[in-house]
This record gives sequence, C-alpha cells and structure tokens, in this order.
Amino acid sequence: MFAQNNQAVVWRGFEHSWTYNHRINRLGNYITQNNNKLTSCHASASGLGADSTTFTSHYSFVKSPNVAFQAGKKDIKLYGKEKHLITKIIEIAVPAKEGLKNKDEYITLLNGFDLRAVDRADKIQLLRLSVENAEYAPAVNEIRFYLRVTLVVNCQSFECSRFNQKTTYNLSIHYLIAAGDTEYLTERPKMLTKDYPWGKKDEHHHTSDKRYIIGKKDGEYQNALLGIKSMALTLDDAHWTVEYHNNITPLDYNKETGRLDFAADLFFKEWQQGMKTMSAKPQHSKFSSKKKGWCVLDVGISLLQFKEAEIVHKKHGGSMFWEGFNAPSSDGKAMYEQPLVFPFKTTNATDK
Repeated sequence: MFAQNNQAVVWRGFEHSWTYNHRINRLGNYITQNNNKLTSCHASASGLGADSTTFTSHYSFVKSPNVAFQAGKKDIKLYGKEKHLITKIIEIAVPAKEGLKNKDEYITLLNGFDLRAVDRADKIQLLRLSVENAEYAPAVNEIRFYLRVTLVVNCQSFECSRFNQKTTYNLSIHYLIAAGDTEYLTERPKMLTKDYPWGKKDEHHHTSDKRYIIGKKDGEYQNALLGIKSMALTLDDAHWTVEYHNNITPLDYNKETGRLDFAADLFFKEWQQGMKTMSAKPQHSKFSSKKKGWCVLDVGISLLQFKEAEIVHKKHGGSMFWEGFNAPSSDGKAMYEQPLVFPFKTTNATDK
C-alpha cells in the first residue's frame, strides 16, 4: 500500500550561467515538497550589473511501498568579516512523520540551497554545504541530524565599499530524509573531486566525467538513484562567477552487480570570451574583467538502492533576467518556479 510519504523528489544538482561575470547577490537551486505540492526552484541575482540567467535543474522522482520520505528546510544567517571563515554547525530535530519511526536506515540528502546577500553582494572564495545521516530518537519521536555550512567571501571591485568589511548572507538549506529497513533500502556514499587552474588568455571549457559507484550486489535491490550529501566550491581567491555546475546524472544501473554508471558535471568558470560586448547588457558588461586562478570542486554523493521502487530521472531548463543596480536579493524577479507532478500512476488504499 502506498501512503502519502512514500514518494519524493530527490535533487541531483544544477547548472547556472550568466552572460558575463558577477558577484553573488543570489544563487540557489532546490526542490520544495509540501504534502504532494512539488516545485523546482532556481534563484539568480547579480550585483550592480543587469544580466540574463540560463539554468538547468536535475532531479529524480521516486516511489516505494517500503520507504518513507520527509522533506524540510532550515534558514541560516551567515554574518562575519570579509576574507574570514564563517562556519555554522546546526542541529536539526523534527517530529517523525508517519512511516518514519523505528527504521534501520535514515538517509539524509541535500535537496538544494538558496544563498541570498542581505546588504550587498560579494565574490565567493569558499562555499561548502553538507548534511549528516539522521538518527531516530524514540523517546521524543524525533529525527535528528546535523547540517554544516562554511562560507568565505570578499569584494575588492570598484563597486564595493572599502570601509564596510562586513558581510551578511541568508542561506536556506533544503533536505530530504529517506527511512526504511535495510532489507528494503541501503546506501553507498562516494566523494567526487575535480580541480584545475585557468588563465586570462585561453577560455576554459569542459565536459562531464563518466563515473561509477558500486553498492549491494546479487540482484537484491531492483532499483537505484543518486542523491547529494555535500557540495563545495573552493577558489584560490575571491572571484567573479560566470558559470557554475554541480550535478550528477544516472546513466545505467545493473542490479546484479550493484553498479550504477553516471555522469558528473562539476564546473566553475570565472570569465568567458566576448563577455564585454556580447552579453545581455553590453553597457554594463563593458566594465567586466578577467582574473586567473584555480578551483577545487567536490560533491559527496550517495547511491540509494531499493528492493522495490519506481524511479524516473528528469531535468528542465529555464531563463531569467535581472535588472541589477544592487536590487535586493529578496525581489521576486530573482526566482523561477517550475511546478512538478509525480509521474506515477495514482494508487489507493486497496492497491498492494
């Protein structure tokens, strides 16, 4: 029998592109799930200069009779000095919904994020988000786990204040808990890392990397998907951003060997050719510039294997335009919302 909590949308990351490089006024990509109302959201706002955004959101629908899901969100304020490490460890304790009590496995995934400048935009040097697996506390009927956040930003550009060295960002982290007994649900984690330098002459291009992960074998688990447990962007210095990708795409799953092949798209780009004159707003982008540097991108993923499940992998793209001039990141024009619908056949209480 399928209950309301037996289906969910699992976030697999995003692709984000501007037409020239910017400070981060707002950047986010996430899934919201309130009862059976589903929305895929992308957030984008540059600083002083106006620009258009193109993006792609990646996610998987899952439905299982033996696994229950619980989605949530935590809002965090990040306040500190530019160039200083801002770190938060947040304990989450939420009442367990029906179907999530006294299970063997409590797998916790990131279901996206939304980073919003409060006063003014800064350039990113370090952004790290991670979630730890949850535990069930039967005495209080709560699911408990930790979120960890690290941020370093700075702004040395002409549009930045030389006297105000404080920075404030609001961060929303969306999460998803999958709960089930081991015979129906199992997890295998893996860490992926990519690093490279770039200069000021040759534009850096990329392709996704084909990888694989191996879980439980012998055909015991019929279906599988990938989720994200952590993500990080580390730069040698604070940089403008023109493009940022952090996503994974399942390609093939073999239930006998427990192997899932997938594509990993990890990419950061500081500048691109033609951005001064070929952008969405040339009168603003003519002031853009290049800076050499290096980056390290890493993502912690998990292979979730199900004894019985329906799984559908999807993605969609979109575009947005932002007027710039340091407009507040809370402006509705910074948001793109795409309603989602579960692709599974409707079932009722008599269906087994």
